[in-house]
Amino acid sequence: MGLFRIFSGKSPEGHEEKGDECLQNAAYGQARIEFEKALNKIKTRHPEKTHLLDRIAQKHQAASEALAQNHVENARALAEAGDTREAAEFYELAMGLTENAGIRKQIQQDLSGLVRGGKEMRRYAEPQHSDSAAESELSDGTGQFDTDEAEMFAVLCHALPEEMAEEYRSYGDAFVRGYTALNQGEFSTAVTELSEAMAQNPEKPLIVLELATACLHAEDHNRARQLLETCLEQNPAEIQAYQLLCELFWENGQYSEAWKLLAAAPEEIQEIRDMQMLMGETFFQAGDLEKAMGMFQACADAHGEDEIVSRALAKTLEASGHVTEARDTYARIMNQCVSCQQRIDPFIKRRFAELSFQSGETSTKLLDLFFSLVQEDPENRGGYYQRIGRLYEKQGESDQAARYLELAGRMRQQA
Repeated sequence: MGLFRIFSGKSPEGHEEKGDECLQNAAYGQARIEFEKALNKIKTRHPEKTHLLDRIAQKHQAASEALAQNHVENARALAEAGDTREAAEFYELAMGLTENAGIRKQIQQDLSGLVRGGKEMRRYAEPQHSDSAAESELSDGTGQFDTDEAEMFAVLCHALPEEMAEEYRSYGDAFVRGYTALNQGEFSTAVTELSEAMAQNPEKPLIVLELATACLHAEDHNRARQLLETCLEQNPAEIQAYQLLCELFWENGQYSEAWKLLAAAPEEIQEIRDMQMLMGETFFQAGDLEKAMGMFQACADAHGEDEIVSRALAKTLEASGHVTEARDTYARIMNQCVSCQQRIDPFIKRRFAELSFQSGETSTKLLDLFFSLVQEDPENRGGYYQRIGRLYEKQGESDQAARYLELAGRMRQQA
């Protein structure tokens, strides 16, 4: 097990796979939760997987758009039944989920109709279950198309930047089917369809990257490598190809291959943030923690110590046994969150609290921090109870110590 997996729990890919399953079964709310977990774990625990953020974010927005459509349908049904208050609540929920300007405008119009008290509810001018571009591309020549695929592809495109969405809509039937299958976890189908799409659209690097991703999921590592290397021959500054190839090499323990790849990159991209992070993570994966720390620190000095860089530096310091420095780095992340009025991620609080405990701190402030984690991170509350018990023990509160150590024991037995 690599060092980066010590505190990982379920992997981002595991949450993504569960989200794919939920999306395929039209459980859009649960899909959003799983994709959110995947995104959070990448940001908090797996900076080496930042190249997955865009893809999972697109799936998260796709689930959001589909859930928004469900809320709109429920709102209209409630409005037609005369329950305008509940209808308005569903419209507000939909408004908070969708980023599609046309849908937001229609929701506002429908809400205005509710406020005016009794105007007939209008349907969308553009049917949301049959995006026109997707329909035309899915035509089988008989005027028929798969409405489920059309709907899903339309939703996925809504989650993309507009320029990329337009590009994807131009790739034809096979790409629509393959891209939809990839985002629903049907990797064998995705490989077949995206292969056809690539044959129909040669020299389109976006198709190559999607196909390589499908091959990685389908465990066809050799083909994925060939595709990505070909992509870099044609587009030597394509960062996502470097990221995917590096992850493939890390997974197989081929660190020398990762170094050869990164060393061969054009000079103009050698110093950019993402490439420096790949270099640092390659040192980390290979177990050269001192060089990893040096690279992550150099990245922070050159590009600013943002949260992704700080997390990478903190985990490397911790793995190297630099407990105080790692704790202080987690503390800086927490302070940045407070200053920006953002919620502090429980993982960061947990590592800060654990390292503070290991450093011998016994303060009431640390005790309160573990109590807050019991509420915020219930999956690990047994460990928090154990730490709370030990802190009470060190403070001379024997009754309280016994109480929480007993709770910790019960949690271990239930696990």
